[in-house]
Amino acid sequence: MKIAKILLVLAASTASLGLTPGAAWATRAMGAVVTGEITSAPTSAQIEIAHHVYRIKANSPAAAAARSFYYGQVVDATFDRPAANAQPQVVSIAAHKD
Repeated sequence: MKIAKILLVLAASTASLGLTPGAAWATRAMGAVVTGEITSAPTSAQIEIAHHVYRIKANSPAAAAARSFYYGQVVDATFDRPAANAQPQVVSIAAHKD
């Protein structure tokens, strides 16, 4: 009886870890990557890279990290795959490494 309870708790905790947002992001197909210099101060809603303005997807890792970058810094911006008739949005921003 005690072993059955332990197995049930183990199975429930394993299932809950598998349903976290991180697991969903790890299996999601990503789109193009743009590398360039930030030409305007980024906000949580948009970033300007090489004089092109890109929208940042809400509640994405890019929205959380956008304010940590500064004007003139070279970054890599990863986009999601756009839905029909929609523009791709930035889902990840990272400092470019040579």
